[in-house]
Amino acid sequence: ERLPSERSLCAELGISRSGLRKILSHLEAEDLIWRHVGKGTFAGPRPALGSESFRIITSRTNPLEIMEARLMLEPQIASAAAQRASFQEIERLALCAKRNHEANDLATNEKWDVLFHETLAIATGNSLLIALYGGISKMRLSDDWYVRKQEWITSENWGSFKKQHAAIVQAVRERDEARAERTMRDHLISVKGHIQSTY
Repeated sequence: ERLPSERSLCAELGISRSGLRKILSHLEAEDLIWRHVGKGTFAGPRPALGSESFRIITSRTNPLEIMEARLMLEPQIASAAAQRASFQEIERLALCAKRNHEANDLATNEKWDVLFHETLAIATGNSLLIALYGGISKMRLSDDWYVRKQEWITSENWGSFKKQHAAIVQAVRERDEARAERTMRDHLISVKGHIQSTY
């Protein structure tokens, strides 16, 4: 369901535009609403790929292919996000990184990790990139990805990813496109190395 415009919500709730945007940013970070550039804000989580498409693609790929695609795409996404991200998107990115680090179990960790990377894609404002990355991130729902992550994730790795995510957030916050691209590439190379260790 499409939510009313920001102007209507501000009038209805009796709050400022900045206050409303902060609330919407938190709701989006919790995956309770999603936004589509030029179309508005919608209740519920961002729609996934069609179940049939998801089943077919998932059956044809594997975690190393997913990482190869991510390495081709995400450093450039991080660079574009550093250039274009709104204040609310940067705050959502920081919140996702914080929740990811605070997670007490792998499922929660994975949820916030996915949302962290999806937030960067959304911050590009490019509808095609958002859709492409949405497809890639949904591949992380596969059993193979989850089982392999269980094999290599440790408290030490978890801690290093906290630092890597923080470095990405800082680069985006400071509008440093080159550093955002570089730190994302370093992060993904690290993840890919851990996944390769399970083969």
